[in-house]
Amino acid sequence: MTRPPSYALLAAAAVAALAAACSDRPLPADAASGGTGNFGLGGAGGGTFTPTRKVDMLFVIDDSPETTLMQENLVRNFPVLMNTLQNSPQGLPDLRIAVVSTDMGAGDGSIASCDASGGKNGIFQYTARGDCTSTGLAPGATFIANNGVVQNYTGPLADVFACIARLGEQGCSFEHQLAAATRALGADGRAPPEENQGFLRPEAYLFIIVVTNEDDCSAPPGSALFGSTSSGLDSPLGPPVSFRCNEFGHLCNGVKPPRQAPNGDVTSAVTLEGCVSAEDAGMLIPVSKVVEQLRSLKRFPDQQIAVATVAGPPTPYTVKWHAPTSRDTGPWPEMAQSCTASDASWADPAVRLTQWAAAFGNNGASVSVCNTDYAPSFQRFGDILKQ
Repeated sequence: MTRPPSYALLAAAAVAALAAACSDRPLPADAASGGTGNFGLGGAGGGTFTPTRKVDMLFVIDDSPETTLMQENLVRNFPVLMNTLQNSPQGLPDLRIAVVSTDMGAGDGSIASCDASGGKNGIFQYTARGDCTSTGLAPGATFIANNGVVQNYTGPLADVFACIARLGEQGCSFEHQLAAATRALGADGRAPPEENQGFLRPEAYLFIIVVTNEDDCSAPPGSALFGSTSSGLDSPLGPPVSFRCNEFGHLCNGVKPPRQAPNGDVTSAVTLEGCVSAEDAGMLIPVSKVVEQLRSLKRFPDQQIAVATVAGPPTPYTVKWHAPTSRDTGPWPEMAQSCTASDASWADPAVRLTQWAAAFGNNGASVSVCNTDYAPSFQRFGDILKQ
């Protein structure tokens, strides 16, 4: 789906996280205009925490259909992040930057663009795409590395990132944003993929940035959620559409979002409140489990981990219906957009992703893709960097 040019705030949020980490000075709660969280890297981790200027950044990028504009916005604004870091009092930190797809497959392979073997399996994406003939990465390199003296690439860093971040839009439409992050980092109980070895440094800050157009639908491997053998409106799982992620991944005031339209009316719309991750009552991986897995990567997670989501706000949460695409007993459910930007692009409510970011307290931020003016946020972040 289309996106407004909102990813500049992503860069500002990252800058704020790094600035706070290096200065041990948390940002005020209202620093991220239009979002939540402030990236203050404070808190107690047990023992003695020694600050460092090493930062490992993982970009989790949605490559499902209709995400090209989103990726272009990210690529276009990435230099803002690098330039701001370079112009900070201490210069560019010791950086490692990796890119991973949200495609973790789904079902038995009968769903378009979703294979049955784990999709891209959390493996770092490091090959040239689009107009790029070469990424500029050194032979064998699977992520960007620059410690301020030595780098593993040639050419501008922003050009290297652009080459590996334009993932296209052939990925699975049942996005597994959180599962992709844990798989990429080896936080899910298995060793990280071979291509990802050597990226994560124990002493470094970890910053995870999820850039997506829909909510997380991370299900355990082999989940029955994406089955296609029984897919009618009255079947156990309902139509084989993304609403399954809502029905079996969310609870609104303790109840699943409704699959059936009131009185079978295709024009119906129902707005719900109190929507949260269904956790153990659903079919998706509990958000709390993902948080626990990621925190286990660091000895001092309160000081060393920051996360950000660039997605739709979690409210309003409205279910609407449309005519079924195959013969069925009634209309099929779908989510209404939770916001619309001035360029008519829009986003669905990201309930689980917002909850995930909030679980990191001051170290988590959720940014709406429908914001269009980031000048106040950039000014505020600039002030913090100057301090």
